[in-house]
Amino acid sequence: MAGRRHLPKDLLVDVLLRLPVESLVRFKCVCKHWYALITSPSFVEMHFRHKHNHAHLLICNLTLMDKSKSIAFSLLPAKIVQGVSPEQKTVHQLQRVSDFMSIVGPVDGLFLVEKAAFLDEDNARLALWNPATREFWPLPPVSFEPQPFKDHDDQFALGFDPLIRDYKVLCIGKFWDDWGLGVSRNCFVSVYSLRNNSWKNLRPDFPDCCNLHEPIGATHLNGVYYWLSWRLDNIFRICSFDMGSEQFGEMQDPDIPKAQWGKLMLRGDSLAILVGDPGKPMTSIYDVWVMNLEGSWTKVLSVQPQIVAHWPRSVWEEDKMIFEITETSQLVLYDPTTRQVIDLGFQLDLIMGRSWVFNYKQSLVQIKRKNDSQGKDNVV
Repeated sequence: MAGRRHLPKDLLVDVLLRLPVESLVRFKCVCKHWYALITSPSFVEMHFRHKHNHAHLLICNLTLMDKSKSIAFSLLPAKIVQGVSPEQKTVHQLQRVSDFMSIVGPVDGLFLVEKAAFLDEDNARLALWNPATREFWPLPPVSFEPQPFKDHDDQFALGFDPLIRDYKVLCIGKFWDDWGLGVSRNCFVSVYSLRNNSWKNLRPDFPDCCNLHEPIGATHLNGVYYWLSWRLDNIFRICSFDMGSEQFGEMQDPDIPKAQWGKLMLRGDSLAILVGDPGKPMTSIYDVWVMNLEGSWTKVLSVQPQIVAHWPRSVWEEDKMIFEITETSQLVLYDPTTRQVIDLGFQLDLIMGRSWVFNYKQSLVQIKRKNDSQGKDNVV
């Protein structure tokens, strides 16, 4: 149309940054300029970190019904208040799933789904998933060959290499001997690059790698993934993997008593450890330790929830905690400041089910990269 005026670029960016991912995905079709802007790496990052892109609790609930599994991914409101049952928005649901194993993440709004043959995309065992854009990306088979052992187990980590802007998946394969006399020292490590769409075998350069404890959520921070490790000397340590150099590292954690357990997690933009006593589920005192920039640790919080037997599942807004009630398998939110308990409205499967609780923010990150132009910056 003659005489049509275009919005100044800075104003256009400011308006688009306030919109949800669902709207921006549609707006990519407006014109080539908008497509280039919305898919620009700097815009994607600014939108992810924008104050209007609020964090939500994402609950993955796996249940068994009529001899088949059903999975529902539900998003809760950004604000959860006492006395109001939080509305559950189903973002994805899968019926009659036979082989779902686990889900890892999120990192920049992306998840790694294990045993993802239900996606009907090349019968993939692993896939990357962006719930906001509904993109699935099946991964090729892990490169190391099966070993002549009786049984094995795999552990996965999802991370991001900020130098080359590449998302990577780490797979640690652990193999047991034929007699079941303990964990074999045979451990195989492979790392997947989304940019190259291929796996590369690595040599694990740390001992007893099979004792990496599963963290609460994705403990990925500034291009490094972290685990809490329990060694034969009965001392907790923190094992790390740098997504850029693809090297393992190790550092000391707070002095955790042997009788207690610890769970690594993120608290805001800091690495943290949740420490508790598993022998006293009704009167447990949970301590939260945060790692400082220089590598030292500071205890920032102690929580003593007076609720029935429970198990910690996640941390919300840094200080609130999500518990699963042992007897009923209900998920509740506990606020240590007000000592209020809020039922989140989930009835978990007591027999064969499983659930995952994530701190989640929507993301525009594209998984299916058609060409190298998607790596160019069209904002700055």
